[in-house]
Amino acid sequence: MAKTHPAVAALALALLLGPVPALATQPGALTAPVVRAPEWGQLTPEQQRILAPLAAEWPKMEHARRDKWMRIVRQYSSLPAEKQQRLQSRMQQWASLTHEQRVQARERYAKLKSLPPEKRHEINRKWAEYERLPEERKHKLRQAIQTAE
Repeated sequence: MAKTHPAVAALALALLLGPVPALATQPGALTAPVVRAPEWGQLTPEQQRILAPLAAEWPKMEHARRDKWMRIVRQYSSLPAEKQQRLQSRMQQWASLTHEQRVQARERYAKLKSLPPEKRHEINRKWAEYERLPEERKHKLRQAIQTAE
C-alpha cells in the first residue's frame, strides 16, 4: 500500500468526518445538557480496539472531538469491512500528524467547506483523477509536494 502524504490524509479524514457541531448550549436553552465523552479507561474494550490509533491523543483531546469519535464508533460496526479498514488507516495517519499539521488540515478543511459548490465539485473531480493515477505517478507527485514544502 502506498504511503499517503500526511496533509492529504488529514484532509481526507476531515472530509470523511465532516464538521464538528457546536455542543455547548446557551443558558436557558431548551436543549438537553451536553454529555461528556468518556475518558479512555471508561471506554469498552471494543471501543478501545476501534479507537486504538487515537489512544495516546485521547487524554489531550477536546470533548467535542471525543464526542465526534464516539459517534463514529457507534456507526463503525455497520460499515462495510473496506470502510472500516480505511477509517482505521486514516485514524493512524491522523494520529501521526503533529499538532501544527492537524491545525493546517483543519484550516484547509474549513477553506474547502467555504468554497462555492462548483469549486468543491472541481476539487472532487481532480481528487478522483488523482486517485486513478498509477502508484508511481502518485509517488512522484507526493515527492514534489514534500520538496515544495
